[in-house]
Amino acid sequence: MADWARENTVSSVFSCLAVHGAVLHLDGVTRHKLPTKCFGVFAQTKTRHHPLMQDVPRTFRIPHARWNEVQEEDLSDCGYSVLTWSAEAGVDCFVKQQKNSLFVHFQGHPEYETQSLLGEYRRDMGRFLRGENEVCPTIPRGYLNKGAEEILIAFRQKALSDRQPELFADFPADQLTRDLSNVWHLPAQHIYRNWLQYMVSQPAGRSKPLGSREAAPSAAGIPAHRHGRKLVAARSARLARSPNPATKRRLGYYE
Repeated sequence: MADWARENTVSSVFSCLAVHGAVLHLDGVTRHKLPTKCFGVFAQTKTRHHPLMQDVPRTFRIPHARWNEVQEEDLSDCGYSVLTWSAEAGVDCFVKQQKNSLFVHFQGHPEYETQSLLGEYRRDMGRFLRGENEVCPTIPRGYLNKGAEEILIAFRQKALSDRQPELFADFPADQLTRDLSNVWHLPAQHIYRNWLQYMVSQPAGRSKPLGSREAAPSAAGIPAHRHGRKLVAARSARLARSPNPATKRRLGYYE
């Protein structure tokens, strides 16, 4: 699919496990096993100015749910540009022009709905209680309020001390969903709107690298933000055209 996409699309988006498969296949970037699951909603920072990050706060939060990661040094060595990074979760968003297509990668899940992490935790807990997985899932970090987290801690302790499939019926989903909030919705909207703006800015049958002089003639050079790892300077630009009204409505532009 990645080979087809770089020849036949203007841009493609990859998330989580699809990212690891794409960068391994195209550039030989291998993923690394994490000691524990990266699971929760983590603060991350923009590492450079880039059109995809237009109007996105300098620091924002995005859900992650994975057992592996690709690392910044490996990506940079293969020509990828890292756009966001987290002290807790590592690299999140990074991009590279792959022939005709701008490939956009998220190790996290900006597309997740409010209850997605809770649903994933519930699924993993069910697997543990049924003996399908020997690892009792850790509670997602930065996701629940204090009261909900205490409820989930109590359930997890019970699962560890009295592991049996019947306990799954007592999973306190209703109690946990009452006060959930989606803090990543707005920055994720901005990122995807910027991506759509790039898509519609491209002439039919042509693709230009996002942030290039031709694609964004008003771009001004801005130095990259550094966080202790090697990054190169990037160019920032506002894209010329916006999505059509129907697309805006689908993305909640008029909310």
